[in-house]
Amino acid sequence: LQYMEIFAHRGMLDEYPQNSLPAMRESFRRGFGIETDLRLTKDNDFLIIHDDTFLKDANVRRRVMDTTLAEAEAIKYLHSDEHLISLRTLLEMAAKENHPPSPSGYGEASGHQMALQLKATSQSETGLQLLARYWQEFNLYDSAFTFDLTKEAATRLKEIDSNIKIALIVSEFKFEPTIYLWDEVKNFKQMDIVWAAEYVKLYSKEFFDDVKASGRTAYAMSPDVHWILGHPLGYVGYEKTWDDLIAFGAEGICTDYPEKLRKQLI
Repeated sequence: LQYMEIFAHRGMLDEYPQNSLPAMRESFRRGFGIETDLRLTKDNDFLIIHDDTFLKDANVRRRVMDTTLAEAEAIKYLHSDEHLISLRTLLEMAAKENHPPSPSGYGEASGHQMALQLKATSQSETGLQLLARYWQEFNLYDSAFTFDLTKEAATRLKEIDSNIKIALIVSEFKFEPTIYLWDEVKNFKQMDIVWAAEYVKLYSKEFFDDVKASGRTAYAMSPDVHWILGHPLGYVGYEKTWDDLIAFGAEGICTDYPEKLRKQLI
């Protein structure tokens, strides 16, 4: 049986505020990888936050791009004493907590994978240069990859540092500007990893065979993450997709329910 990386989507979000430090730390302690989001602040550093404002996380009507990192880190999550965190805070914690699994357990020698989604508005020259500096400082080459890049940003990032692993989002429907069809990118040499995001029906043995035959790692989003897009199995029945993805040879799955997925793998 091949190793399957389980990515906790925005950390252990059923137990802690999404993308918060304890949500991420607990993911590593339980043996999961993480998926999280990077946005540039007003003073050009990375904050861990999904939306472009603080409204959903903290009920603060302000844009990330108008806020300095120090100001953003002082903001508390709704109904919590936890504050928003910087990429630096996340990586300093990961350096201590994201250990390689035991020889008898699952996992890569470098620890669990961190999938760092670089939001489209942060894929500027400033953002790409900054990302590369973090990669070098924290030696993220084996333990992390960045994804959701445009082809243009991926090309530029590889020029800055060719060893950074890059994933593009591949779907059967282009529901965002940074989402590609497989035929558009299968010959795009700057893509190391496929982050597959099924809209309604993308996943098949043929698709994953094709991705792996191209020499790339194949990770997939679980339908439960895409309930907001109206995936037919977004609320009920996503376990069937998990079984399919395991059978198709996906090398990792990103889900809101990492504990439940791990039970299904056993």
